[in-house]
Amino acid sequence: MKNSGLKNEAQVAKIFVSGSDALPQTNDSGIRLFRESDLTDGIISGKLIRPKYNTSELKKSINTSISELLPNSAQERDAMVLKSLYDSALEQIDKLSQEIEDLKLLLGERDSRIKELESELEQSLINLEGEILKANIASEQSTIANEQIGETTIDLSNAIQNSINEAISRVSLTARVEALLQENESLREQLFGLSAQTAEGAISGGDNGFTVKVNNGDGDDSQLSADLWAKTSHKAGNGRKMTNTIEVSNVTTDNKITNIAFVFDGDPKWFKVKSGASSIEPETSETYDCEYKNIGGPGTPAGNRGGISPRRRRIGWKGKGQNYTGLSLKVNVTFADGSTDTVSLSTNLRKNKKG
Repeated sequence: MKNSGLKNEAQVAKIFVSGSDALPQTNDSGIRLFRESDLTDGIISGKLIRPKYNTSELKKSINTSISELLPNSAQERDAMVLKSLYDSALEQIDKLSQEIEDLKLLLGERDSRIKELESELEQSLINLEGEILKANIASEQSTIANEQIGETTIDLSNAIQNSINEAISRVSLTARVEALLQENESLREQLFGLSAQTAEGAISGGDNGFTVKVNNGDGDDSQLSADLWAKTSHKAGNGRKMTNTIEVSNVTTDNKITNIAFVFDGDPKWFKVKSGASSIEPETSETYDCEYKNIGGPGTPAGNRGGISPRRRRIGWKGKGQNYTGLSLKVNVTFADGSTDTVSLSTNLRKNKKG
């Protein structure tokens, strides 16, 4: 029949999916029975008739020697395929179905990618339009900038010329300022500097950082070779103030004298420097007074002899008039930076027999 056997595509599809479960169940004898109206299994059947045989006659016929039998005529059947071909076809159908599913999945991925690319293309077009707009704006700005550069170039040229003029004026003013500074320094040097101090008779230290000037009082011509001189007689009293003063000057501009010491060397120690300022600021002077040192002669404690006494009989040196030059005075200073310097002064005392 037209829609029976393997021609029934619906039944074949069920067999692909369910296999033998798509056919009627077998009975207890393992035989599948079909209804007369059910043609989905590909078999056309009629009513089952159980023939009746005469057993005795049948037995006779079996014992009969038959020399010739008529051949059975071939029964016409529907077109059939081998089960191996059928199974192979099913496998091929499964493979093709899987390939179709894979191709559908790949096609879905391709469609998704195409949509992404279309979205990227659309965004690229938007960006391109933005860049074109920027380029147009930049071109307009470039034109404006070129015009501004032209104007700025003119202004810059004028500014450069003004700068040159100002530089010339500045150089001239700088030269004048330097000249004034040098003149001011020269005036400061003349007013308080080392040369000014030494020109007035001051003695400079070894490092030229300070000077010592002795303002001498009474003296004789024979004493002028000494730095400090004085004269006295046996009538000189105890604690008598001398007319001599010592002026210490800090001739530096930025180094303070932090300590001053007056140190005697030799005998007789006939005078002392009275205490005064212990430090001296830069470009500043301090003056120290001197006084005779009243130290007795014979009969006074050891170490205190050799000075001036108000009584002639206690004078610790020769009674006649004489110059004494064995005593020297060192002025030692210490600066704020830790450096030290010294000025040594020679002395000459004219001791007259009578005052």
